[in-house]
Amino acid sequence: MRVVGLADERPTGYAPVNTRRRDRRPTNSLGYRDVERARPKPAGVRRVVSLGDSFAWGVGIEHDDTYARRVERALDRRPGERWEVVQLARPGMGTVEQAEQLAEEGFAYEPDVVVLGFVLNDSEDENAAEARRARDWDETRRERQERRSGRRFLDRSALWRFVAGRLEATGQNRRRLEAYRSQFLPGYPGWAACRAALARMGALCRERHVPFVVMIFPLFADPLDERYPFADIHAQVAQAAREGGAEVIDLLSAYRGLRSELLVVDGANDEHPNEIAHRIAAQELLRTLDRLVPPLSR
Repeated sequence: MRVVGLADERPTGYAPVNTRRRDRRPTNSLGYRDVERARPKPAGVRRVVSLGDSFAWGVGIEHDDTYARRVERALDRRPGERWEVVQLARPGMGTVEQAEQLAEEGFAYEPDVVVLGFVLNDSEDENAAEARRARDWDETRRERQERRSGRRFLDRSALWRFVAGRLEATGQNRRRLEAYRSQFLPGYPGWAACRAALARMGALCRERHVPFVVMIFPLFADPLDERYPFADIHAQVAQAAREGGAEVIDLLSAYRGLRSELLVVDGANDEHPNEIAHRIAAQELLRTLDRLVPPLSR
């Protein structure tokens, strides 16, 4: 096992950065990963309000590499226009919280467009999330006890690590697939609340004549081809968003056929999108924004 190289972790093709360092984690006075933004909006400025969770926030990548910052730079290059992308994303937020955030805070920035970065765990019911976190903590504690009680000797074996790792990964993936699919069943409370939140965000944007864009991210732990297990759930989310009046970007089509291990921050250790994935997301979003809010020079 050691000779053929299966005892070592394979490189992911991307080096994550420590976003906890001050120079790589700009935080404004409101606690967002963004520069200060004036309220009300300065004269002559057009704005995008960006909502989302850790994917939009940009875990493991530089601030300037997030899709929000890339889109801001691209829009700001339009002749005779000034653009800002106000970043209101925070790790751990769900769609229900984001709807409240938009109503209570987002519109104070007077956006010309509202963009929601949607990830499939955004429909998770909070009670279920608490139970899942408790299970994860308990499993971690048991694993530590097992290591202290004798697995440290076995862990010296490359064969044992390889076989045990494959078995554990297979079991975790099966549980993960079941968990995500359960979150979009018709009777699941989190999905019902998520649909209502999407409808509310769409209605709020319509009242103000502001385009609403929902950008759906795939889960990068899965193959981004015909084997991707959640394509039907993407369609389900897209339908709910369109019924709420949103313009939908399903990023699965943009990433389809690409190697998922080259699109994540740190392989199986951190499956957040890396700067390559953010760059692709920014390109897709810009195409939609060019149609919804065309350049004034046209």
